[in-house]
Amino acid sequence: MMLMPVILLVVIPLVYSAATSLLPVTEDAQVPEAIQSLLESASAELGYRQIWFDAFTTLLCPMLFLTVPVICSVASASYAFLGEKEEGTLETVLLSSMDAKSVFNSKVSSCSLLSVVISLLSFLAFAITVSVADIILGAPFFFNWKWLILLLFLMPALAFFSVIFVSLVISRVHSTGESLQTMGYLILPFVILFLVQFTGIIKINAVFLLILSVLLAVASVVMFNVSARRFYAERLLERPLED
Repeated sequence: MMLMPVILLVVIPLVYSAATSLLPVTEDAQVPEAIQSLLESASAELGYRQIWFDAFTTLLCPMLFLTVPVICSVASASYAFLGEKEEGTLETVLLSSMDAKSVFNSKVSSCSLLSVVISLLSFLAFAITVSVADIILGAPFFFNWKWLILLLFLMPALAFFSVIFVSLVISRVHSTGESLQTMGYLILPFVILFLVQFTGIIKINAVFLLILSVLLAVASVVMFNVSARRFYAERLLERPLED
């Protein structure tokens, strides 16, 4: 779970910043107007290299960052739910003084918290890497309102949503490996969303991300109640619920 965040939020920005700094640029090179229109107005006063790095940190890095809570949540929830199911230890946990509802709540909260902590640490490493690159390239500081919404609202909501998503599909998968494959279903919509903005159809701003955070939070609460009842019924009645 730590390797992928390092690659996504440290290695890739380092490679991109090195390429932006070292690759030769012709004197008449210009950034496409479609890219500049997606950036802040102040970006028009920047140079060629600065604009490209600003575009990278503003348009693409949020997408890379949001994959971290998904990966961590799916991985931790898969082993928390499917791992115990495969090893036959879930029954032992249910024989403790905790009831099935408390076991489910503990698993969801611990997996969500682990994902949030790893995401925050990954963002800290990313912030240090990109800040140094901003200073070297003379690009504007990357942190803005979009990043604030991502960090405080969207990332925790997405981590919680991903854990609940895994808890809902445990009755449909038979191994931890199959459960891990579900992260593709969660990552793909965000990849498409951030890539579609390059077509000019939508513009992802702080308000858009805040609305998305609220929708994810509401969906997570609804899915949590459904998944909790299903988990409780399946364990106490010892039979799977019919869809």
